[in-house]
Amino acid sequence: MFDEPLDDASLRQLVLRVARHSRRRWLADLEPFGLSPHLARALEVIARQGDSGLRGADVAVLLRISARSATEVVDALSERGLVERTPSPSDRRAKVITLTPAGVDLWTELKRSRDVRDDVMFEALTDAQQQELRALLLVVLREQELGTAH
Repeated sequence: MFDEPLDDASLRQLVLRVARHSRRRWLADLEPFGLSPHLARALEVIARQGDSGLRGADVAVLLRISARSATEVVDALSERGLVERTPSPSDRRAKVITLTPAGVDLWTELKRSRDVRDDVMFEALTDAQQQELRALLLVVLREQELGTAH
């Protein structure tokens, strides 16, 4: 690859290179399970809701994809036995999407793997440096998300 030497790289280039390394490791973690990053992200979004589940429209909003794409993603997870659609406790006409026991097991394993990978990736930094980096990145991200950055 033709990356610029680290010492000459801009801050943006350094952030992108760290993200690229993280993504490569994430893809390697997902490979044994035959999952793509978008299916893993959907699994995470659904897992965060716990037993209450999510409606398909909510999955689309949280993943920032169309309702049709969300249906395809949920169908793919359902075909693998990782999620199920059940009647909503508050509206029997609606369906909610929850993880199956196999989905919970897989998500638990993926989360553990991700946590270990992240620990290894940042182990060169002290705890204080990690906290400082996190705080600085949050400042940048919050500024971008508020739309106040120029």
